[in-house]
Amino acid sequence: MKKIFPLLLLLLAACTEKVELQSVSDYHDYLVVDALLTDRAEDVQTVTLSHTISYFQDEPMPMVRGAEVSINGTPFAEHEAGIYEGPEGFHGEPGGQYHLRIRLPEGSVYEADATMPEPGFELDEVDYAYAGNKALGLDSLWTLAIWGRDRAEASYYCVRTGVNGHFIPFELNEIMDDKYFNGNQINGFPITTLYQSAWLYDRYGECYKYLEEGDVITLEAFTLDKGYFDFLFSITMSSFSIPIFSPQPANAPTNIRGEHVLGWFAACPVTSAQVVVDNPFRPVYKRMLPSF
Repeated sequence: MKKIFPLLLLLLAACTEKVELQSVSDYHDYLVVDALLTDRAEDVQTVTLSHTISYFQDEPMPMVRGAEVSINGTPFAEHEAGIYEGPEGFHGEPGGQYHLRIRLPEGSVYEADATMPEPGFELDEVDYAYAGNKALGLDSLWTLAIWGRDRAEASYYCVRTGVNGHFIPFELNEIMDDKYFNGNQINGFPITTLYQSAWLYDRYGECYKYLEEGDVITLEAFTLDKGYFDFLFSITMSSFSIPIFSPQPANAPTNIRGEHVLGWFAACPVTSAQVVVDNPFRPVYKRMLPSF
């Protein structure tokens, strides 16, 4: 199983990554496409378009306004600068094939195709356990375990966590394969962790709050095709940045057809489960508590 721990990656990147400084003359203006279609009708399906900035610039990525965006011919409306949303209820289905088309105001056209895989596993339950204070310099740490069933075929996932409806940015979540539970029943597998620290809270908000009684933890598992898995793995390893490609990486793959473009169009089924915090300091999962 391949797992990415973003905070550890931050600490180690300076020691492990080969750094190639980019001169101003080397810089190219790339279109950045962030397009993810899910199988949930309640989700707002979104395509985000922006431009890269030079490595040495310290400013937000410029958003692309006025583009024509559609998936399978269904137009997406520009909700705010550079963010295009599908109509209410629009969603994909496992096994479905989807075509993304983007036409920029100056006439450049970009296209991509994606097939939504079948869901990798059924997620029945998630639970938490308190792992202690000051672990690795963090204020607090909880582990999250899952119960469910994995299908026999090899699958790839992005596991996203949220607290009270506030989700950790997609780029900071974990990607993994199902090497250790492929085709099996899943019983209390510790699939990810939930951090809390003042620095994370100040930077990303409520998704990194200190857990209290009554908080609702949500875990979502996005089933990825191999191409999207490789894409997420490459950008996590090459560039720790939010939003993605700020600044632009050197060798990230893309399935977008066109000149000077970065990003990926993905179609992913999602399964999720929730747990309500009863005691934030509970050191074991409920199923491990003695019964009287």
